[in-house]
Amino acid sequence: MVSIPRLDAHMLKFSQSCVLVLAALSFLFNLPILVLITGLALALSAAVPAASPFKFIYRQIVVRAGLLKPRIVEDDPAPHRFAQGIGATFLLVASIVLFFTPATIVGWILTVIVFLLAAINVFVGFCAGCFVYYYLGRWGLMPRVRYDGGFRWRGI
Repeated sequence: MVSIPRLDAHMLKFSQSCVLVLAALSFLFNLPILVLITGLALALSAAVPAASPFKFIYRQIVVRAGLLKPRIVEDDPAPHRFAQGIGATFLLVASIVLFFTPATIVGWILTVIVFLLAAINVFVGFCAGCFVYYYLGRWGLMPRVRYDGGFRWRGI
């Protein structure tokens, strides 16, 4: 019998909401350091999911306070980690541009892209990074995945 991976859908939404808020605050208050912190948090979440700062806050504060309850769904975490890695890459490149070049507009554009994609994920439920992951899998560039939490890609 094949084991179907499971994950907490509320934790994913919480993580995306954190990215959304942090990216917005960094842009609105011109805080490049917040772009770097968010990028590092996403990178850590993608590389070592158990050490995710967003997961820690979610479990230790949000769930314990009863603000959200875990919603476990059948879904492969790999596409979501891939999406976090892409977001981390954009934000870390944005940080380098913001701190070390005069082309700050490029850094803020990258930050706004992450903000917009996080907003689409939070409010519409479409994960662009997951979508890319699935198509890379169809083309043989990533492992194939059957479940994504909302969409059922039976042909993959």
